[in-house]
Amino acid sequence: MKQLILPICIILISIPSLMLGQLIVNNTTQTPTQIVQNVLLGPGVTASNVMFNGQPANNVTNMIGEFSGTTNVGLTHGVIMGSGNVQVAVGPNNNGGASLGNGTGYNDADLSAITPNTIFDACVLEFDFIPQGDSIIFKYVFASEEYDEYACGSVNDAFGFFISGPGFSGPYTNGGVNLALIPGTNTPVSINTVNLGVPGFSGFAPNCAAIDPNWASYNVYYTQNTQNSIQYDGKTVVLTARALVQCGEEYHIKLAIGDGGDGAFDSGVFLEAGSFSSNAIDISAGVANGDTVLYEGCNSAYFAFNRPSASTDFTINFIVGGTATNGMDYPAIPDSLVMPIGVLTDTIYINPYIDGIPEGIETVTLIIIYQKCGGEYDTISASLTINDYNPLWASIVDSVNICPSEVAPLTPLYGGGMPPLVFSWSSGENTPSINADPIETTLYTFTVSDNCIIGLPASASSLVWVQCPIVPPNVFTPNNDGHNNLFKVENLDDYLHPHLIVYNRWGKVVYEKENYQNDWNGTHYKNGKDLPAGVYFYIVTPNSPKYEYNNLSELELKRTVSGYVHLMR
Repeated sequence: MKQLILPICIILISIPSLMLGQLIVNNTTQTPTQIVQNVLLGPGVTASNVMFNGQPANNVTNMIGEFSGTTNVGLTHGVIMGSGNVQVAVGPNNNGGASLGNGTGYNDADLSAITPNTIFDACVLEFDFIPQGDSIIFKYVFASEEYDEYACGSVNDAFGFFISGPGFSGPYTNGGVNLALIPGTNTPVSINTVNLGVPGFSGFAPNCAAIDPNWASYNVYYTQNTQNSIQYDGKTVVLTARALVQCGEEYHIKLAIGDGGDGAFDSGVFLEAGSFSSNAIDISAGVANGDTVLYEGCNSAYFAFNRPSASTDFTINFIVGGTATNGMDYPAIPDSLVMPIGVLTDTIYINPYIDGIPEGIETVTLIIIYQKCGGEYDTISASLTINDYNPLWASIVDSVNICPSEVAPLTPLYGGGMPPLVFSWSSGENTPSINADPIETTLYTFTVSDNCIIGLPASASSLVWVQCPIVPPNVFTPNNDGHNNLFKVENLDDYLHPHLIVYNRWGKVVYEKENYQNDWNGTHYKNGKDLPAGVYFYIVTPNSPKYEYNNLSELELKRTVSGYVHLMR
């Protein structure tokens, strides 16, 4: 019998673990028949005569449900079966031996045949199906509360996928065979074959070695639950069950799981939605190296072909379509591909040319035409999109003036490139914009880089002068009353050789002075007569500051401020 050992400890729960997507399980609204038809089945398969624990599966059971959620299971949607109420699977992982057993007394001969232990809480889902191809395939994850304590133990939960029908002559009911196998072997997936590769504290290595001497090497198919989004302590990676079948013939599949030895420490199996399917070939498309978008000349994409079996050479014929031109926008793709014996997957890579012609988003589509069991033809296809590559560019304000202890927000403009973009500043920051607060005049250089193999970084610079900016007035009153009689530009004394020019409303120059000293009193610069009241346009050029910076040229030092001033008498 299993014993739950509860050591005295302090449980530390990290904030990031609580923020992971949690598993959602619905086991109250659909019967097993509805779950098979609505969730489990994919293309190329028709199912009938769904049974649960030996009875027509027309009643809801809490041992089978539909799951969803972005968790660390590896599958985001599908069917969950458990040795008890499958709500036990919902995280967090806060119990070393959780159980919501039902105590069902159903005994399945095949489930009992794969373990020497008495089966408790059996959950057996079975149905007949007719494949439209020469193979069937589905993806799954096995998980259990018995990990890691009972690895290599003598009392373990059991599960299996038993298929029977034409062409099968195995040891199970009606010549069935178990499809829940470790990849490339005939060894069943179980707690004693897929684990950390070392016995648990309630296990002994000979128990695992008796099943398969290579059991420790199968730890590559195991992961501990360290992310807290489900209750089970450990699980397999996503595995694939597959079998060769005869197109159009009827088969029987039995998906079974149960507690071994007693009803404690529940286990579960996750089956990917829509993955129970039958196709001679599948095709998918994607962008290589983890990129999400394909750009001309920058990165590669692929069409991946998968088949469930590899007992013969297999020729895939396809039509190349889409708005991009085969052989011109990318290297020519042939109209067929041969997958040799023993090869389950093959890939065609797309490396679009960079032609410098704005073409917008273009597409590449591969269409496979194949014959179904009844002689009719069907198609499957996959598509890629190609985006133009526009070189990176960046710009930023030429210079900024701040008073000592002030901050200058620097927000450059940038564009083009292939995401993700990487930003860097000469001051060490790695963000798109910064708040510069130098203690002395400093040149800040912004650089943006992209993920394109031919892309060049773009840079722009801004000189931040630690020197208060000039502030011209918007009104002055040269009426000799002792107040506001002069056009006084705030902070102008910080600059050498400032220049002022003033225009009237007709664009005529009415005042101009080199080395302006805040002494214009509203008179014409040539005849000295008072100018009439009104609005005038000014341009103030501070020119060089009272100190040089890195021998910058006069053009780089010259900055102007312009606007309107109201002269009032």
